[in-house]
This record gives sequence, structure tokens and C-alpha cells, in this order.
Amino acid sequence: MPESNEKLDSSVLEAARNGTELRLADATDFDWDQAGFVTEGTPAAEIESAFGEALTKEKRYTASPALFVFLKDGKVTKAVRITADAFSARESKTKYGHDVSLVPVEGRSGYLNWRE
Repeated sequence: MPESNEKLDSSVLEAARNGTELRLADATDFDWDQAGFVTEGTPAAEIESAFGEALTKEKRYTASPALFVFLKDGKVTKAVRITADAFSARESKTKYGHDVSLVPVEGRSGYLNWRE
């Protein structure tokens, strides 16, 4: 189910590179009401526990540094591979609302936190 989305991926890369805030809804062109992410190496069982689906046929997610998971009405609608290695695993496997933004980490160039 993971797919590519050039607009979203390039927007995230630009925010990480430039240290700018990105409102996630502004970088997507599809309907969703919650989003979250997992990092490379996350076990499929943990992904399923967090989002309701394993989203990978492998034991662990390994297709990119991050996988953004979008839900609508509690069901996964999209899972998008993200090439930026800019996220802390401790913020992963959490569902954030539609108003979530990716915010630069103070003093750490290239890193983004999820903030509602």
C-alpha cells in the first residue's frame, strides 16, 4: 500500500532543508482527518497496532526513512513514502489531527517535529 507522492515528499524535504514550518494539509491534495508516521525499521505489528493495518508485507518497514500514514474516519486511506530522514522515532505511531504542522527543531538543522 505505500506509495510515492512527489508534492508531499518535496514539501517535506524543503521544510527540513530550509528549517521552515509546513502545515501538512497544505502539502496534500487528498482527503484525510488524521495522520501519523513511522520510521524505517518499525515492526509491521507495531504499525498495525498504531494505525489498524501492517502496511508492509515484510516484518519491518524498510522502504524509506519515514512512512506518513493518513486516515479518514479511522481507516487508512494513504501511506506515503517520505525520503527525508528528519523525524524522531519517539513521536511516531501517534495520530495527529488535520491541523498538524511539521515544525523545525530548535538548534537542530534538518529535523522536524509534529505539532498540533
